[in-house]
Amino acid sequence: MTISEGDNIRVSDRLSQKDDVELVHIARLQLPYVTTAYEVLFHRYHHKLIKVCYRYLGSRQEAEEAVNDTMLNVFNNLAKFEDRASFKTWIYRIAHNQALTRLRKKQLDLVGLDEAEYVVMDDTPSSLAEGNENIEHLLAQLSIEERSIVVFRIAGDLDFSDIALVVEEKLSTVKMRYKRALEKMAVSARSEDQEI
Repeated sequence: MTISEGDNIRVSDRLSQKDDVELVHIARLQLPYVTTAYEVLFHRYHHKLIKVCYRYLGSRQEAEEAVNDTMLNVFNNLAKFEDRASFKTWIYRIAHNQALTRLRKKQLDLVGLDEAEYVVMDDTPSSLAEGNENIEHLLAQLSIEERSIVVFRIAGDLDFSDIALVVEEKLSTVKMRYKRALEKMAVSARSEDQEI
């Protein structure tokens, strides 16, 4: 390891202890020539965003592409970020838009296909596949708005107030849709259990 690599690791470790507000400020000063603070933000949110996008898209590959597009968007537009909302809310909003765009495109592509020709390819490891199939099936029965709220709450671990900002709805509307979505999922799960 060279001296500069060791220094970079120490800087990265120090930056990872800072909160989002400080990191965003530093990244704005550094980008596009130095990416250390941006990389810390990237690593802080990358896995969480993959989980959220996967719940929308049902494919690890598509989720990774949506997150990569999200992070590229953040890289290119961080200087334009207005501190009206938290960075966390802003990045989740971008990921939400990326996932919805891909989901709509996917649904449009499926409209033209004959049902017999459509085969779902599962990208998940077999040990996770059974549980994920069940969750994916339950989420697929929700509207896009309901699915967004459930995914952000459970997979994204966002507060209702942050979710309201991301989906641009009132807090009471978000809470009501979340409750109704969980009720729908519970009814659906019970009816499937009775069929078996």
